[in-house]
Amino acid sequence: MKRKMTLTLVLTTSMLLSLIGFAETVQGQQRLKPIDDTGVITLDTNEMLRLTVAAGDVNGDGCEVQFRQAGYVQGGVNNGVYKLMLTSQSTSPKITLMPGEAASIDIDSYSWGVRAIVLSDNPNVRVSAMIVNKTTGNIIAILIAK
Repeated sequence: MKRKMTLTLVLTTSMLLSLIGFAETVQGQQRLKPIDDTGVITLDTNEMLRLTVAAGDVNGDGCEVQFRQAGYVQGGVNNGVYKLMLTSQSTSPKITLMPGEAASIDIDSYSWGVRAIVLSDNPNVRVSAMIVNKTTGNIIAILIAK
């Protein structure tokens, strides 16, 4: 009787452990997390925000990235403080970057301001943002990333 109880306990424990291992495998996908955020930037009608992400060292690992963008308009003014309202937002499809590769997106000027966020499964991606003149292609400003 004691031997039968031990065998049942061992079988039950092994089944539970295998189910736990299966659950970890199913949930093993890594979510993309915010890596960098420009905050809200006001652009002139002749300007755009260019965001570039580099996967990093050619000897490193690849990564997945996404670009999220949002547009704002002015809502009201109270003692010189402008309240902004979110009017649009979108997220690009996931892009897989191999070591040594990069991706960029141009975000056009909006009614009042734009915001860009980079999402990735690799916190070591390199992000740069710049304001570019759409007519001349000249860089007006470079935003320092983390």
